[in-house]
Formats: sequence, structure tokens, C-alpha cells
Amino acid sequence: MKYRTGFLFLIALLGSVTGLSAPGALKPARAADVTPAAVAAGNGPSTAPPLAASAGPAAKAASLGPGDQGKRPSNAGWAGGAEGASAKRGPVDGKASATAPLSAGKALAAVHLSPPDADGAGRAARTPGRAAFEATRDGSFADPESWFVIVYKSRHQLAVYYQGRLYQTYRAVFGRRLEGGPKLWAGDRRTPEGVYFIVHKYRSPRFTRFLRINYPNAGDRQRYYQMRRSGLVPVVGRRPAALGGAIGIHGTDQPILNAGNINWTTGCISLDNAAILELDRRLPVGTLVIIKP
Repeated sequence: MKYRTGFLFLIALLGSVTGLSAPGALKPARAADVTPAAVAAGNGPSTAPPLAASAGPAAKAASLGPGDQGKRPSNAGWAGGAEGASAKRGPVDGKASATAPLSAGKALAAVHLSPPDADGAGRAARTPGRAAFEATRDGSFADPESWFVIVYKSRHQLAVYYQGRLYQTYRAVFGRRLEGGPKLWAGDRRTPEGVYFIVHKYRSPRFTRFLRINYPNAGDRQRYYQMRRSGLVPVVGRRPAALGGAIGIHGTDQPILNAGNINWTTGCISLDNAAILELDRRLPVGTLVIIKP
């Protein structure tokens, strides 16, 4: 009996040192080799685990105004006015899932990021963001908080970030208004400036794909109505010009103008068609878009 007791004691001691589990205990599951493409095709986990801390953006920064500027939108129920030919709507590609509000610290990190090199460094290179995307093994790539976009109007550049790292830069052109500044009313041919979100994605007969943003946001509306009360909004057909809407990121039917960095839109952001097809696949509804002068 004493030998049996000693043998059992030795087994227990070895188990505590080596981490052996009791017979029949469940073993931890091995991480599945799931790629973003496999998850998108339905071969991966159905839910995304919480994301690791990153330098990603948030909805509330020091520049944000009241109201809906600090909220991530859903894909349903968005309405807005028309702004040029790009106002045509098409079929919805998918439904947005609700996401929690982002922290102010992450928004400031996104707003104050140094812009990529003016020559578009990162277009051909395997950037840190692209490497992180390729290494993703869960569904976090489909979370809008994994992505954000910063647009630099004066640099003709749109930079995409994944998990806080530069994913890619793209050549972009904007509204053909010669004077700079934010969009003020419909028909002024300016591209908005501020903090927005992608609220809808659809096909465009003219521009290949259209990623619509939530212009006008609360700050845009507040500025417009202040100008309207002051009589600064032009009168069109005996009524003040409308605030406008249907602004977004789309492809081009003017590839020569895009290649020459010539602004030609009525207020939208235009990319090469190959670029808009990639962003349509990558960026979920709810992705933060910061547009800077």
C-alpha cells in the first residue's frame, strides 16, 4: 500500500511540474491556418475576437463637433442629397454590423499621423500594413476598426492603414474648385474636409464602385446653417443652395486626368479603377475616413 501511495504522489508531482493534464481533459485548440480570403469565403470563424491594441482611429477627436461625428454608421437608413452624377445609388453589397464607439486617443493618433512620402512610397512595396493583413488569421480584417483612411487633398494622396500600419497609398484627385477649403454647399465643387465614415458601398455605371461617406456630418450642417443665416449661401432659383450630399470615393472615367493629378470631380474623391476595386474589397462599411487639406 505504501508503494502505491508513493507512486501516486510521484505521478501528481510530475504532473504539476510538466503541466500534464488528467486523462480525458480537453486540450487547447490549435490555431487554425485561416487566411482573410478563407474567412471571407465562409471557411473561417463566424465571429471576430476582440482586436489587439493598435494605433487605429476613433470617432471623437479634438476637431469633432457635436452630433453624429463621433458615431460609426450602419449601412441601413442613410439618406442624403444629390451631388453631381455620382449621386446614383445601386444595390447594397452587404450589411454593416454595429460596432462600439472608438476611443478619443486612437482618433488623435490617426489625425496626427505623418503623411507618407509625397512620391507615394509604399505603392509597390510590401508595407507593414499589408504584411499584417496577410498575417491575419481571424475575422478581424472585416472589422471596420481595423482600417482607416487619411486623404491629403494638397498631395493628391489617399493613404489606407490596417491595424495602425500603412497598408497602401493611392493617387487621388478631388473637386475642381480652384479655391481650397471644406465643402460649403451643393454645387460648390469642393471636396469636404473633416472626419467621416463609409456608410454605403455600391456599383456605379460611370465610376465602377462608389464608397459613400456621411457628408454632411454635424459640423458641416452647423457651418452651413450659420452661413445661411448670415446670407453667405448663394441663391439658386429663389432659394438658398442646398447643403448637398452623395459624396464618396469612386473610380474614374477620366483616367488621363487622374494620371495628371488634375482635379475634375464635383466634390468626390476619384481613384484609378484598379484602386477602387481593391478598396471596395478591403474597406468595410463603417471605416473611418479623415480628409485633410
